[in-house]
Amino acid sequence: MPNHPEMEKTPRREFLKKITIWTALAAGALAALSLLRQFLPRLTHYHQRFKIAEGNQYPLNTFTYIAERKIFVYRDHEGIRAISAVCTHLGCIIEKSEEGFRCPCHGSRFNELGEVLSGAATKDLPWFSLRKAMDGRIIVDQSITAGPEEKLYL
Repeated sequence: MPNHPEMEKTPRREFLKKITIWTALAAGALAALSLLRQFLPRLTHYHQRFKIAEGNQYPLNTFTYIAERKIFVYRDHEGIRAISAVCTHLGCIIEKSEEGFRCPCHGSRFNELGEVLSGAATKDLPWFSLRKAMDGRIIVDQSITAGPEEKLYL
């Protein structure tokens, strides 16, 4: 009895069917992960403690952006403070604006104390603990948050 053409293709069809199913499952899993990522802040890998310049090197009453550390440093006549430049929504880098800060990615707005004014972000920007190193430079410790009123007195 001659082989029927349909019977020869059965193992091949089964293989293609399995490959199609696995590909669809993988694509669905990747799509689900991408969707979930929108609701979780980015995890940035940075050193939690680092030195910046001496306090008197920052201009008075000005937020100075330090790009390599993703922070803004603010100095007034009493002391110095440091606030995160990473939006609490999805981790975009915020920009200084007239009323405080704004996120260029999704429009979140924060006042100068880092409190959420509007937009997608639901958490305020964190302020970081500061201390003076032996060499006079400032140590920023991102593992310890501080209140916006807390500053390192110079």
